[in-house]
This record gives sequence, structure tokens and C-alpha cells, in this order.
Amino acid sequence: MTKVSFENYTFEVINVENIGNNILTVNKNSLTFDKSIADLLGFPSHIKPLLDRENKVFAIQACKSTTAKSIPFSKSESLQKGNVKLHSMAVKTTLRTLMENAWKTEMRYQVKGRVIPEHKAFVFELNDFKELPPHKGNNRHK
Repeated sequence: MTKVSFENYTFEVINVENIGNNILTVNKNSLTFDKSIADLLGFPSHIKPLLDRENKVFAIQACKSTTAKSIPFSKSESLQKGNVKLHSMAVKTTLRTLMENAWKTEMRYQVKGRVIPEHKAFVFELNDFKELPPHKGNNRHK
């Protein structure tokens, strides 16, 4: 039997950080951000929602709770168990209005985000979306 030596292999470390998809989902009444987005931003308690109307780009930037026009975002890393749900009707309505020629009212949309670490921000190009069926909800009694 041959003795196995760890040094005989050429191992590389598998990146286990941020295994999420960095997806924003625009639902009928809310926005959902993959937990990976909160992770890459450092689980900020607040964000600034940003919009480039001309290029149809939405962004979120981590900020302090005292920053003007900031909105609550994530819990701390130990308390944030799943995706981050944002119930800001102003942000959701702004995105849907901006995209009204491309998005159907009853449908949901996913947009992949890109992190910009030096700005503690995520950018979502709204024209690059995936359409999802409407959320069925809980229809057990029908």
C-alpha cells in the first residue's frame, strides 16, 4: 500500500465566499435582494436607493442611518437569516414606472447585480432582466 502524502497534490482553495447569485427580484409589492448582496455590502442597516433614469440603472449604496434619504435594509450578519425584503413602495413604484414599456404589471422581474466594492454599492441594469410568473401567494382555500 502506497503512503499518501498531502504534498503530492496541487490543491487550490475553493472560494466559499459569496456563493449567492446577487439577484434583485422586483415583486408586485416589494423588492427582494439575495442575502449575498447584503453580505458583499457588509450587512448595512441602511442604504441609499439611486437611479440613473437615462440608462435605466438602479443602484443601492450602503450608508449610515443618519444619511439623508436612507432607508432600512438589512439586519446584522448573525441575525439576517435569508434574503432581504424591502417594502418601499416609493422605490418599487419608481422602478416599475421607469420600466413600464418593458415590464408587465402582473409579472415579477429578476435583475442580476454587480458589486462596486470601492463605493459599497450594487448596480442593477434594469434592461437586462428575466421575467418571472406572478407570485401565486397562499391559495390553499381555493
